Amino acid sequence: MTVLFRAYLAISADGFIARPDGSVDWLHDYDPADFGHDAFMAGIGSIVMGRATYEISRSFGGDWPYAGKPGYVVTSQALRELPPDTQTCRADFGALAAELRRVSKGDVWLLGGTRLWEGFLQAGALDRFELFVIPRLIGEGLPLLPPERRDLRLELLESEALSRGVIRLVYKPLL
Repeated sequence: MTVLFRAYLAISADGFIARPDGSVDWLHDYDPADFGHDAFMAGIGSIVMGRATYEISRSFGGDWPYAGKPGYVVTSQALRELPPDTQTCRADFGALAAELRRVSKGDVWLLGGTRLWEGFLQAGALDRFELFVIPRLIGEGLPLLPPERRDLRLELLESEALSRGVIRLVYKPLL
């Protein structure tokens, strides 16, 4: 089985993944279930996230939204009270990718931000960008990739117009 490393995320029509403070309030009117999130999760075997994404996920309260999926939080800091099946790991993206390609029971969701995606790109282990372009301009915010990686060629694998003006684009990075 081939394990793919997938960055799966919403992005504003002007290219931002969040507001400058990390808020994604502009997405609250869009239910991920309406855009295939459940089918996506069915194919995911492991989730890798950065510490900031982990902290945001924990701040929502309630049950851990990724229960039942092995999780890896890339951080150099110790974290207390990790959810079941979740562990911390260092930012050795090449070693982590090799290990996950060996043990993951499905694709790997790279759930995070610019540093996580850049680390896996540098390791040659980001296989897909799956972008849901939301018909909203937010004016400023956090970009998809850091400034040093603003010129990345992509091969379009799929495109689909969804409800409410959302466009799904699937790209393969050409490294």
